[in-house]
Amino acid sequence: MNLLKIAGREFSLRPLTLGQLRTVLPAFSRAAGLAKEEAIDAAIDILVSALSRDTPDITRAVLLDTEMLPAELIMAVDTVARLSGLVPQGDGATGEANASAGASSTAS
Repeated sequence: MNLLKIAGREFSLRPLTLGQLRTVLPAFSRAAGLAKEEAIDAAIDILVSALSRDTPDITRAVLLDTEMLPAELIMAVDTVARLSGLVPQGDGATGEANASAGASSTAS
């Protein structure tokens, strides 16, 4: 189990179950860039799915009321993607770039 720190609070984070993946995979596509309202909603869907299994009080409403920098939201979504095996976990030692779920790309 991993810990994810967002908005000054630590959460237990496990790989997503197949059921969770089935639900949130479309959200990973929508989360790219975080430049639009839809992308932020998708990132929130991903975090609610990932965190609510161990922290049932985490809801969309709770996250929407959370003070969080966009970079922190991007890091959290990327962590969920890596932990769940949606992107390779490159260590950079062999010249491999660290992969991203796409949420950290910038919009043009």
